[in-house]
Amino acid sequence: MPVRPDPRPPTAAAPRDQPSWAHASGWAQLSGSRQTVSCVLPCRDKARTLSMLLPILSDTLTECGYPWEVIVVDCGSGDGTDTLMSAWGELPGFRYVPLDGAARLESAFEAGILAARGDAVILLDPALPHSPELIPAMLLQWESDARLVYATTDAHGASQLRWWDETRTAHEIERPDMHLPPECMALSLLDRRLVDWLAQAG
Repeated sequence: MPVRPDPRPPTAAAPRDQPSWAHASGWAQLSGSRQTVSCVLPCRDKARTLSMLLPILSDTLTECGYPWEVIVVDCGSGDGTDTLMSAWGELPGFRYVPLDGAARLESAFEAGILAARGDAVILLDPALPHSPELIPAMLLQWESDARLVYATTDAHGASQLRWWDETRTAHEIERPDMHLPPECMALSLLDRRLVDWLAQAG
């Protein structure tokens, strides 16, 4: 389960160094959690959406208890996304990665995955086909050793989660034509071990 505040006072040995690139809540700093989370948002002309979404993500990720970073990968926006992110980039945990020209969103996902430094990497489409409120449940599955968790839509249009465990992941990466489910472009969580495998596979 996500790290939750313990009512007992921390011992003197509890605090540990946190990565300088991550935003860590006071509790994360005291508990010494070494697991970290990256959230990647590829976008083009989504400044208005980002201005509403980034505070929600900040609160959601902080409440989950892990040190985190949010990476906004910009595919040539012309709506002031760069100005917006210059302000957000001054805050701990936020990064802005502009791509040259009007890059495809698929390229932005790839760039964001390669830039991410967390033990879990969350991919989120700012068009929000699925709510960021699913993130805590996704982290619960990751804590149960799921290597990939992703959101799909059921027959009634509601969001639901699917995941690969270690056995399913091992089976998939042995296939020469292995690829992630297309639903991963909307909202997904990749374990660092899967991210590293994808990076090595090119």
